[in-house]
Amino acid sequence: KHGWGKLPFVYNKVRVAEDGDQAAKCDQFLRIFEQEGCRMVEMSCAEHDRYAAGSQFITHTIGRVLSQLNLESTPINTKGYESLLQLAHNTVSDSFDLYYGLFMYNINATQQLDNLER
Repeated sequence: KHGWGKLPFVYNKVRVAEDGDQAAKCDQFLRIFEQEGCRMVEMSCAEHDRYAAGSQFITHTIGRVLSQLNLESTPINTKGYESLLQLAHNTVSDSFDLYYGLFMYNINATQQLDNLER
């Protein structure tokens, strides 16, 4: 919506030979996103899933819980409450399929639910 500037572009170079044509094509592809202002983050798939469960999944979970509370703006909203309203709005605007995928296809999501329950 607001462009790609400073958004993380997470990648993992798998099945890319270190030298030669594959490496050059991979670097060329990655440069497209770097030139658009993305913050390039190289990490393994396992690392990504661990971080995603701790950030994306928990954010969507809390946002969806908040949306069920039918929170409303008040004349005395604090900045924190405004953030909660925005979180609830943003997460329910995303598809349920996204949330489902964050849970079903990330083995770390269950641990986050256990942590939340504790």
